[in-house]
This record gives sequence, structure tokens and C-alpha cells, in this order.
Amino acid sequence: MKKQQLLFYTFIGLLFTFSAHTSANKIKTATPDSKELRAEENTHRQKLITAGGTITEIVFALGAGEHVIAVDQSSQYPEAIKQLPMVGYYRELAAEGVLSFTPDKILAIEGVGREEVIKQIESTGVQVVVYNKPTSTDGLVALIKQLGDDLGKAEQAEQLIAKFNASLPSETTNNTPSAKAVFLLSASDRGLIAAGTETVPQLIFNYAGIQNIAAKHTGFKGINNEALALQQPDFLVAPRHVVMGAGGKEKFCQSPNLSLLKAAQQCKLLVMDSLQSLGMTPRLADAIASVKNYQLENL
Repeated sequence: MKKQQLLFYTFIGLLFTFSAHTSANKIKTATPDSKELRAEENTHRQKLITAGGTITEIVFALGAGEHVIAVDQSSQYPEAIKQLPMVGYYRELAAEGVLSFTPDKILAIEGVGREEVIKQIESTGVQVVVYNKPTSTDGLVALIKQLGDDLGKAEQAEQLIAKFNASLPSETTNNTPSAKAVFLLSASDRGLIAAGTETVPQLIFNYAGIQNIAAKHTGFKGINNEALALQQPDFLVAPRHVVMGAGGKEKFCQSPNLSLLKAAQQCKLLVMDSLQSLGMTPRLADAIASVKNYQLENL
């Protein structure tokens, strides 16, 4: 009798194990996006710090802004981030300031902090994820996708990418430019620094059909004011923080290093959102429209 009972209970146990295994397989099959769901669940439990305006803007655009507890000073968009505390500029983060917020993870753009600072933060168990800085539309799309995967927001990332691609006008690089301009990162007593090729301003000019008269150099480099005067740009472009740092639009135009330019004499200066004009963001189409509209309205 005991043997029969043992066999009966053994059979019941095997039947239960088989049923549980079958149910688990069914659940797994029914949820093909379980990895994404787990990532999103993990994100819901995490406190994030974003360092780099482009990163912050994308995180909020993906709908993950509610998990952000602090941002760096380069993060200026969207409006909601103005309610958050700041941890300093992303290139100069201090470990003590960052760790005082007890974050679980830091999402940062390439170039963040000093190596010893990042190691100090990571030694406390805080994960620091550094993303490549996008310098092209393809690079931005790749960044949006990567952040979407990491945040469990893959579907939202696909929607954002589709919206971004649809917003871009046709690039007019091969067409004859209708105007000449220069993007100035600095116009102080120490000289002029202009955006050349392989920069976001160059990309904006390409889409807007504007000739960049500083395109002979790569990146942001000094440019001689006399050489600039020979080119005579139709208008000037500068980021807002640079113009405000000079004392405003009129003061900027009155810089001695710009005195030979007719555009400066007439103060034909487009002041652009700093992040929009210097960083690759989903608002690239707005930056292009700003340049194009300024040209149409002022030239």
C-alpha cells in the first residue's frame, strides 16, 4: 500500500512539474518583448542622472524623464528640467556632488568628467553609461535607438526616429548656396573662433543651403578677422550663451574683431539656442528652419 501511495505522489509531482514547465514556456512565448519589459521595470526602480544636453533631451523625449533626479548644466531642454537640481557641467563633474543625489545610474555623453572622477563614482556601485556624441543624423538615430533599448523604451524610440526623419528637409549641399554665413563660438578680444566642417553648424548650413565661409578648417578653430572680412558673410550666427556672455546682441556685434564686417555693422546676427546649434538633437529641423527663415526675412 505504501509503495502504491509513493508511486501515486511521485506521479502527481511529475505532473505538476510538467504543467509548471509548460505554463512557463507558454508565458515566455506569449511575451516576445520580455527583455524590453524587464528593462523598463528596472528603469522604473532606478534614479537617473543625465549628463549632456543631447542625452537629457532624448531621455525626456522617450518618456523616461520621470526617473531623472538631476541633470548637468548643458541640459537646457525640455522646460521640465528647469525644476531639477544640477550637478555642474558634464565635462567637469565632481564625484561628491553627483553621489550626494544617490543615483543608481548616470547616462552621459562622450567627454564626461575626468577619468579619475568617473572611477570614483563607479567604485560606489553607481553605473556610468557613456554614449558616443553624434555628429551626423545617422549618429543621432543610433543614439536614440540605443537609449531606447537601455531604458526599455524601444517602441518610443522607433516613433521618435520616424518623427525626426520625417521632419528633415532635403539636404541642399549640392545646390548653389543662396547666402554666406559664419557661425561664431567666440568673438572676444582674444580673437574669433568659427565652426568649420564636421560640426553641427556646418550640417545646419548644408540643409539650409547656406555657404559656410569657415569651411576651410575642421571643427571649431580660430579664424583671422581680416580673412573673414575678405569673405564678407551676409549674416552671422552665434549660440545664445556666447552672445549673452558678451553683454547681448549689440555688444556682440560691436566686438573689435568684427568691425570690418558689414554684417556686424548692421548687426545681422542670428542668436540660436545653444544646444540646438551646437548639439545634435531631435530638434535639428527647428535649427535648420531658424537659419533659413532668418535668411529669408533679413537678406
